[in-house]
Amino acid sequence: MADMIRILMFDLGETLVHGDTVFPHVREALAAVKQFKTEAGKPLSTCLVSDFGPPPPVPQEKIGAIFKECISLLDHFGLTDFFKPVAKRVTLSAHAGALKPDRRVFEKAIERLELDAGLAECLFITEDAKHIAACRKLGMKTLQFGPPGSPGTEFTDWSEAPLLINHLMAPRRDRNLELALGVRLGAAYGLELISLQKPAADGRLRGRAKKWCAAPDGKENIQVPLPVEVEIRLDDRGRIQSVESGQPDSEAVAEAAHFIESLRANKKLAPEGGPLPPGATHQLETDESGQKRLVRKRFNAI
Repeated sequence: MADMIRILMFDLGETLVHGDTVFPHVREALAAVKQFKTEAGKPLSTCLVSDFGPPPPVPQEKIGAIFKECISLLDHFGLTDFFKPVAKRVTLSAHAGALKPDRRVFEKAIERLELDAGLAECLFITEDAKHIAACRKLGMKTLQFGPPGSPGTEFTDWSEAPLLINHLMAPRRDRNLELALGVRLGAAYGLELISLQKPAADGRLRGRAKKWCAAPDGKENIQVPLPVEVEIRLDDRGRIQSVESGQPDSEAVAEAAHFIESLRANKKLAPEGGPLPPGATHQLETDESGQKRLVRKRFNAI
């Protein structure tokens, strides 16, 4: 029986971030996998493993300052909350006295997590092909992130990562899959997953999602999120192969149009751009395709 994945390790530079920018969908992916459960039903342990700072050996009295600098960088990127408590879930090469992919770095990460686990129970995600090869020799599972066309790259968009991670953990039809699908459907298909049924005998997945649909209110076509049926097929890597979505029923469209009219009548719908005026709860925004969308900005009028 294959070793169960209990620990998910992330590289930092060129994996989660590039220069002064976080790669698209990294935060959504980290938020999803943070809620993953292992095959044993326990929380998946996630951590950051980085060569940040000067190469080892680093004097013991300087490690604290280097670590503090790294956490400041994570704060800058808005990633710190995904790796709290940082004293357990962020490991630098300085802590291990070695650079990745030396096994001591990964073993130090496990030690800081305070887990009794082996490298075979770890999944490491990085852009570095040499580190991928070395980690596989150590018995670790791996996923390689990178730009399209880069040798060995297994995914180029972080919205796909949770699905690939779920498949490596075991293609379970449970909350992990629902969380993973939610990230990818939102990023690539503009769908907000509501619920997921048990898979059909042929492996197809059916569920319900919110889809942006036109709700004419007599003045203009405004897009609103309405529930529709969806059917999803996955490939042999656990990624989305195809998505088919239905259309909302006419009653739901009519109710949405009436709701927009009500917002206008009660001065709760703000025009596009500018600050939200007192009393308004919704505002119009134009998406990348030029469609106007109704977006809730707050629940109570002020």
